[in-house]
Amino acid sequence: MASLGESAYFPPLDQCLDGDFQLMSWKNTFIGISQLPSGAGHNTLKRHLSDTRTAEIITHFLSPFSPPTPQAKAAFETQTSAIHITPNSSGRYKLSEIKEDALWLSKEVGIDEISALRTVIIEWQTRPAVWLLRGFADDDGSATRPGVESNNLLSSLLGSQYGAIGSEVAASFDSCHERRMRLLDVYLSERQFLAKTAEFITFNALFMPAETEAIYDDNRNEDAKDKTVWLEEVGAALLKSWNPRGIDSNSGNNWLVDATAALGARLENLARGSGWLQDEDTAVDVEVAWCRVQLMEMIHIMQTMISLVMSSGELTRADVLRSWFKFVGHYGFFEQFELPFQELSAIYKLPFQSLIALLSLALLGVPLARATLQRLAKSTGGSSTADPSIATPNPSDDAPYLLNEAVIEQVNDVLVGAAAASSCNASLAMLAWAVILQDLREYADASKEVRELSQSERAADSFGVSREAIDDRNESPPAQRRPSPHRRSSFGSDSSQQITYLEEVLEMIKRTPVNDDPIMLLARTAIDHSNVFEVIASLAISFCTPFGSEQSGKPGKRMRLLLLDLIRAALDWVDYGPEVVEATLAVLQGSQTYWDTMQGPPDPGDADPIAVFLDDAFLRNKIFEAALTRFPYEFIPFLRLCGTLATTRSVDQGPNMSIVPLLSNMKSFTCTLYENAASYRVEESEATYVELTSELDMFIDWRMAVQQKSITSAPRDLILNRISGQSRRFKLPEGTLGRDLGSTKPLVVMWRYEYSAFQYIGRALQHAMTGNGLQPGLGPGSTRETTSEIISCLTTILASVRYGEIHSWQLSEARDMARFVLEDTSDGLDGNEDAISLVLAIFEAELHRSHSSSWEEESNQLLVQCIQFTHALLSVIPGRVWPFLGRSGLLGLDGNESRLAAVVATSELTSGTYDFLLGCIRLYDALIEDALTNVVSRKQTHQVSARFDASGSDVLGTGITDALMKKILHGFLRLLVDAFQSCRSWKFVSLLQRLEINTEICSLFDKILCVCFKIDDNLDISRKLVSFLAPAAECLIDVFLSTTANELPIQPLLQIFLDGLATPSSTLSKKGSESWMLQTESAMKLITTLVRVNNYLGLNTRIEEQLFTASPILARLYAAHDRYQSPVVDLLEVLIVSAGSSTKQVPSILGQMGQGIAKRFIDMLATLDQPLDDRHQFISIWKLLSAVVSQRQQWFAIYILTGSTPRESLKSKDDANSSTTHHMRSMLSIAMNRLCDANRLDTEEAISMLEFISKAADYWPWVMAEILKNSKFTNKLLNSLDNLESSPSGNSSKAADPDIYQIQMASLIIDICSIAVRHCSQTGDNLFSKEILSHLTYLMQYGVAVPSYNVSLHSNLSKNFEAKFPGCRLSHFKRTSFSRPSLGKGFYYDIELTGKMLSYDSSWAGKGDRGFAEEFARANVNLSLVEAQVNLFHSWKTLMIQISFSLNENLDFQKSTTAVIKGCLQSNINSTLPEAIFQKLSQSRADLAFALMQRLIEVAPQSVEAQSLLNPAWEIVRSHSPDIGLALVDQEADYTRTLLKILCLALQPQTLVPAAPTAGASASTNSMSSSETSQVVQGILGMVVAHGFRSLTTLLLDDASKALPGDFALIIAILRASLQVPGVEQNAEQLVAKFAEVNTMRYACTLLSWSDRLMIDNDPIYGELSMTLLTQLSTVPQLAESIAVDGILTQISSANLMQFFLRPGGTGPFSPPVAMYNIWTRSMLQLALSLLGAVGAPVAADVGTFINQFHPQLARASSSFDIKPTSAPSETGAFYITFGMATEAHSLAFIVKVLDQYREAGPSAGIVASDIVDLAWDRNQVKEDLESWVQRRNALRESIAATNEKEEAWARQKPVNAQSGAENRLEEKLMDEILAALALLGDG
Repeated sequence: MASLGESAYFPPLDQCLDGDFQLMSWKNTFIGISQLPSGAGHNTLKRHLSDTRTAEIITHFLSPFSPPTPQAKAAFETQTSAIHITPNSSGRYKLSEIKEDALWLSKEVGIDEISALRTVIIEWQTRPAVWLLRGFADDDGSATRPGVESNNLLSSLLGSQYGAIGSEVAASFDSCHERRMRLLDVYLSERQFLAKTAEFITFNALFMPAETEAIYDDNRNEDAKDKTVWLEEVGAALLKSWNPRGIDSNSGNNWLVDATAALGARLENLARGSGWLQDEDTAVDVEVAWCRVQLMEMIHIMQTMISLVMSSGELTRADVLRSWFKFVGHYGFFEQFELPFQELSAIYKLPFQSLIALLSLALLGVPLARATLQRLAKSTGGSSTADPSIATPNPSDDAPYLLNEAVIEQVNDVLVGAAAASSCNASLAMLAWAVILQDLREYADASKEVRELSQSERAADSFGVSREAIDDRNESPPAQRRPSPHRRSSFGSDSSQQITYLEEVLEMIKRTPVNDDPIMLLARTAIDHSNVFEVIASLAISFCTPFGSEQSGKPGKRMRLLLLDLIRAALDWVDYGPEVVEATLAVLQGSQTYWDTMQGPPDPGDADPIAVFLDDAFLRNKIFEAALTRFPYEFIPFLRLCGTLATTRSVDQGPNMSIVPLLSNMKSFTCTLYENAASYRVEESEATYVELTSELDMFIDWRMAVQQKSITSAPRDLILNRISGQSRRFKLPEGTLGRDLGSTKPLVVMWRYEYSAFQYIGRALQHAMTGNGLQPGLGPGSTRETTSEIISCLTTILASVRYGEIHSWQLSEARDMARFVLEDTSDGLDGNEDAISLVLAIFEAELHRSHSSSWEEESNQLLVQCIQFTHALLSVIPGRVWPFLGRSGLLGLDGNESRLAAVVATSELTSGTYDFLLGCIRLYDALIEDALTNVVSRKQTHQVSARFDASGSDVLGTGITDALMKKILHGFLRLLVDAFQSCRSWKFVSLLQRLEINTEICSLFDKILCVCFKIDDNLDISRKLVSFLAPAAECLIDVFLSTTANELPIQPLLQIFLDGLATPSSTLSKKGSESWMLQTESAMKLITTLVRVNNYLGLNTRIEEQLFTASPILARLYAAHDRYQSPVVDLLEVLIVSAGSSTKQVPSILGQMGQGIAKRFIDMLATLDQPLDDRHQFISIWKLLSAVVSQRQQWFAIYILTGSTPRESLKSKDDANSSTTHHMRSMLSIAMNRLCDANRLDTEEAISMLEFISKAADYWPWVMAEILKNSKFTNKLLNSLDNLESSPSGNSSKAADPDIYQIQMASLIIDICSIAVRHCSQTGDNLFSKEILSHLTYLMQYGVAVPSYNVSLHSNLSKNFEAKFPGCRLSHFKRTSFSRPSLGKGFYYDIELTGKMLSYDSSWAGKGDRGFAEEFARANVNLSLVEAQVNLFHSWKTLMIQISFSLNENLDFQKSTTAVIKGCLQSNINSTLPEAIFQKLSQSRADLAFALMQRLIEVAPQSVEAQSLLNPAWEIVRSHSPDIGLALVDQEADYTRTLLKILCLALQPQTLVPAAPTAGASASTNSMSSSETSQVVQGILGMVVAHGFRSLTTLLLDDASKALPGDFALIIAILRASLQVPGVEQNAEQLVAKFAEVNTMRYACTLLSWSDRLMIDNDPIYGELSMTLLTQLSTVPQLAESIAVDGILTQISSANLMQFFLRPGGTGPFSPPVAMYNIWTRSMLQLALSLLGAVGAPVAADVGTFINQFHPQLARASSSFDIKPTSAPSETGAFYITFGMATEAHSLAFIVKVLDQYREAGPSAGIVASDIVDLAWDRNQVKEDLESWVQRRNALRESIAATNEKEEAWARQKPVNAQSGAENRLEEKLMDEILAALALLGDG
């Protein structure tokens, strides 16, 4: 026994109980290794199986657990002591309970305490899964949830299961009794799966491509070790430990002897019983389970033994054979094997007895035994070529058994005894032993003859007698004295006179106490009484294939090779006959069907019985050549052999081509020579030879059969004429020679004649058609059986095209071969018929035949063969299949009843077998595949050529219309939908067929939907490349995604889910459990696709509601099997995301599951991918959790984030001291802890967890507080940012997947940091923001860089692709949002689906993998990199904006901000990428720059950093577009506006005096001189303002919808800021020229004149904008002069808009439209002041006249302050005082003051004083009113009203001058205006 103690097999207990480590049970181990394609790369399994303790357990799996010992008990106490494990207070486990259970289990089953403890921990860890599979009761005992009982769907599905488990079961689950029952179950499971694991590893090590001998070679080189995968290494170590060719050092016996003893011990245990739970009511159930495991262990032991024996290469040791035959002899070869419980017999009796028979045969080793006897004969015969390795005799145990006479005698006695009982189980061994003994007799007799001859020669020499005399007296001819020819030995002349060992053994055999020759007795009994060939056929079909299906079916093939060896040996005894042929066919093919052979090529190094048969000349001669010589006399055997042999193929050589030339050029023709059929001459000799003297009809057998049978459907003469035919090709000519094969009349003659068997069977097939269908009994044997075999043979050869698809270079060769077969077969037909039309006519006739006759079974078989032929034909000539289906009655497309439905209803439903339906389903799948693979090629034009020529339209299917394909595919689909909905109630002889039907149909439905919606963003399927599937897809949507309240469509899928809960976990046969799992997986995949379609199309269906209701089933399904876990998680994620994206109320998945189920489900999710480390499952779980926390699943989110359900949280608050509540570890802490241990994760796994943390923190603010508490995690995140490397360039190098994932991971880390910064800023803590600054080096440099988009790659791909495939665009193959692709080679374009459509063209693969496929992959990788970089930028953008709120005043951050702003602008300048996505990216960069610039200018407008931003801002505007106006109205208008805003912001610091550079200012800061700044401003005013305003005005007047007022306002803001830049006035002449060049003032006046017709919501916005522009321009004296000269005031006066000022009462601040008052106060008055200031006296008269013409306005202004302040507000608001009113008074006072001065100056100012009018504004009244308001300050304060947002902001601000007496900034500014006006009026 292995030593006890801690190991990786059983790590420290605290790790197991804390959830850090999930123990690898032996069930997990077997599931893991059985799912490995090669065993490479699975680190967890590798560590587990490479562990010393694990290896010892596997090595001793015959008795894996030692009994309890004091040492084990001491180790147990140590491992469970408080120093190693602390009792848990959270309720997750009870240490005392664990110890108690372990000690109980150790005592009950007799194993050591450590092993018992490990079993207890496994039970504890798997308890949530077991709980889920037990029922739906919640922890509080409620068996139902609100709303569930009333749900018809769930109630109908669950039936009596639902609600039956209540509080009693919930309470009993944790009871001591139930817990210990589960412990026994786990213990038995561990034993069973341990045995299976050992068997699996053994076979894997023995039969991999590497030479078996290398496994035992200690000196094999390192290169060989490197090439061996780790699982083989584990197996090699196991075999080395066992040493099956020698002695096991542990036991002192050979391992096979120990294994046999272990079998005996278990059989004795079965007789005694387990002895467990004797006093318990459940003892019977336990006993049944224990017996089952005993049987399973014995079966796996025998499987391991047979693997070792088959791989040995040496004859079995004597001790092994002795122990085995003693064992089987004692139990009579288990002929009457009875099990303690009847229910076990039906399952385990067949495999047990089959293995007994096969292992007995394998141990005898017929080929090795015969070879040993031959070498032994040479050795004992004194030959010079004697083999020194064979010693005679050798009675030791380690010698080959044939050298041990005692063992031979024992085996012989056992088998003779079995023969006396006519044992079927011993029949294989009896026949094998008879063959071996017969060889022994021949060699012994030959040795005896040689010895006697030598003695005679010596005697003759003594007496002088010659040798010739001796020979003359010898009665026997020499041939009779030699061994049989096939075992002839050469003996030396110097023989010993002693009796040889072989003679002694033979004499011993002869002494066997039987009445007959014992050797003949064994052979005759095996063949005649035990029916050995029937046993062989039964084993090959019923056991070897189904029970040897693991590891690509290699075990089954190896066992069939054993049987083939036996048949080969038996051919010395038996002649060619039906039973031999049937057995051979069964061995060659097993139970594989046509559909099984279509699955693909065998694995490299696989032993294929068919290949072995073809390589063996003896077998070919005895079986195939014999059948060949009897064709067509014996028609069916030869065809079946041909069909079977044609299925062999290899990966390198493709399909077997040897059958085709053989059949096309036959050398012999065998038939019955009936009397009067032809004249002939017979020559008698040793063999009877016959020569024709007249022609002989080759269909004479068929013709005579017609004469002897009555045909009712057609006249006999007509039939005979059809049979006779007119072609001389089917006449044996005169003079043909032949040989009689029999000795009776009529003669059966094999004629020497060359002909084509294809032509012959084609004519035979044609003869089968008479009248409207096949006739019974036409020809030799049954016509339908013969026809079926003909069609089957043709089908198999046609199917080789599918094999040719393994390699593209084989495809054309295989298709050529298939077309040749069809042409050759067609050449034998009469008229214009061809083979295809003939078979399809037979198919159609059988479809319409009544299925009530006695030939129903044969007819169904013929239908199956026809559907298989149609399936195979589709790969060769699809153009013949589609039209046939369109006109056939199979689908009922002509309006009649579908014959498919009729056959199923009338025949298959009755018989319970559905081969025809399954064939039709697979044909439908092939039709979809054909349509997909040829969808592009059929759009090309081809010339129609010969009947089966490669360029013909039938071959390529170019003549098939989309309408026909739609009709067929839709019609087929409707039938399959009906079958799927109703098959649940059908009768099934084999449950596997129901599983296959459901699996195939679900997979088909899923394929149709995925193909239609997976690629091409066009929602209209009829406009996609796959338009032929549009009706079918729409039909599926109508059925499964109906908007009605019907629950039936989805019910079959949920029924399949319930079936999945009962998935068998047997290790006996993989086929059954695999079919079960495939059904469940396909249903889950389909329903996941349906949810995706529902969300993608935005349908308003109930499927999501139904699935939420069924979520308890999904939770249970997750626990049912490891294979279901990833699909369940994927389905739940899609369901939650889909429901969360809708506007409807989202059902709570926690509420639907119930607390108990949800708790256990989350417990299982918390284990993640342990113990198998399934990477896909790990990522899927975190995606599901991300969906939960972000998609309105509040209660579920709280549970996974806190580890407690809401109910538990309430209980914890009520009882703070409660320790009974079970608290799960929060998934948040699990994610953070895992991420801290980066060595355990790959990048994709880290991304999935970071996404979860990011979404959790974003949607649940308190989560970030928990994250920030984990300093280890936050430090890990920040340090990860330091490890980022520069991104690869898209144009210069390739990006690898790790680069992409590193960038994506960085993006998520930055997202988390952004949320953390936001959280800290809300709490007033900026420490994290400061800490993160030092880790942003990479992001500062690359965060806003241009993505690595490979322009040349994508442009060339698009150009070359569309040139190569006209009518196709890359967008046709683009992935849609239907599913979320992973970054990498499959990201953007669906390469798999694209390859399926385009692989017909060699350019797809290209030479050296340099075709379009590789280009698509490169494009996907590049776009993945771009996606990751874009995500990184957006994350970086968010982080920078968040930090800017906290650290805006930080000097270092200001420098970083400036660098980022410049980086954004420079990247946008450098970006010339054409895709639309990059326009959005440029916009985002500009938004970031704008936001950061705002923050910077707010706090440091005078800084050097802020000053340096003007040049890059101007550069990007200048490079963006030469016409700003056009840019503001095109598709990039938003981007242009953002750039202009940036430019406007960049101008603002230039208006201020620069601050002194800081001490730490960078020397590289881009500062501009004043002259440079002035030049930039000049450019801005010319390009942006002058040209931009003109362009916008032109566009506006052309179409009012093209321009926006905000664009004009933005240009005016830039103008205002530009004019404020110091030094601009120095270049006034240039400004005048720029504005004059584009007539800016004229355009402004034009805009003003049109503004009354362009009002928006009665707002003259464009009038205000035009006046504002003129006002701003007038601030420059030179421009003001230009305005005055151009007569702008006159143009303004003539504008219709001015009529608002002439209406009675004028326009005040509250008069509609409000903008008119702004025009008056802010523009017209200011413009007047500017003109007066710039031009002076010459313009005074014009200004006065201009202002004075608005008498109503001036009158209103005069009395605007003449109101007594009151405390009651007026509805008109007339008593309010606004800032505009104060400004108006100030401006008018100023104008009056200036005009008065000029009037007084008169001629001295160069004007006529009388020309200056006196304004009609009562200055005295205004002065008096203003003084009154100033004196009543409180009343003034109460009357102030804000009229816009700016004034409202001033009202909230504190005054600048605290001594002003104002309460806010608005009051302060208003008072300043009033006081200024009073100052001006006072002077007056």
